[in-house]
Amino acid sequence: MPPLLYKNDNSPPARTVMIVGDILGLKLDMKDLNPVLREQDTPELTKKNPMRTIPMLEEDNFCLADSHAIIIYLIDKYGRPEHKSYYPSDKRKRATINQRLFFDCGVLFPRLRSIMAPTYGGKLTEISKSMIRNVEDAYRILETYLSDTLYLADDVITLADISVMTTMSSLNGLHPIDDKRYPKLKHWFINMSQEDYCRRINEPGSKQHVKGLKMLMEHNKVNQKSKL
Repeated sequence: MPPLLYKNDNSPPARTVMIVGDILGLKLDMKDLNPVLREQDTPELTKKNPMRTIPMLEEDNFCLADSHAIIIYLIDKYGRPEHKSYYPSDKRKRATINQRLFFDCGVLFPRLRSIMAPTYGGKLTEISKSMIRNVEDAYRILETYLSDTLYLADDVITLADISVMTTMSSLNGLHPIDDKRYPKLKHWFINMSQEDYCRRINEPGSKQHVKGLKMLMEHNKVNQKSKL
């Protein structure tokens, strides 16, 4: 049986796994979960993934959470020679890719999540100045990463670019990249946006994600005013 991916198209990490699966030509079975309804919190899924996060991959009796771990597993298991550039065996190149993936996991996505969580929780009505400062700081770091290479870890697209791109698609929709302050980041973003898999898989979900967050902020604003 093919691997089963628990996902939601609004989720940047889920889109990352979907893109890598597409690149590898994998026929993933997919099951949609609604995180707003906490459908990932069932006893069965919590046992498989105690973090209760989306996405999760299940293959035979093996379960794996966190998109960064999942895409490394998929490329290691299913990658063919033509996929080597996405996660090369060269130790320094691989270490650089890993560092960028950890940046997405530990810095970039948490800054998006800091906007998402209070929005879904009914508290956030607009992005605060401190949130914007944190997002801008992440943009600054990415601009520096792009100082010496065309892409985030090399002169070719790697797993790092795919992972960061899905997060950036949502962040850019909420706080657009200033091409004067971050010209390299803007150029990278445009180039990645033009990749076929980004157009087919990432763009629809990211647009829906951003639209939903903005609508919820407006809804929260109305609700808070009605309580005054």
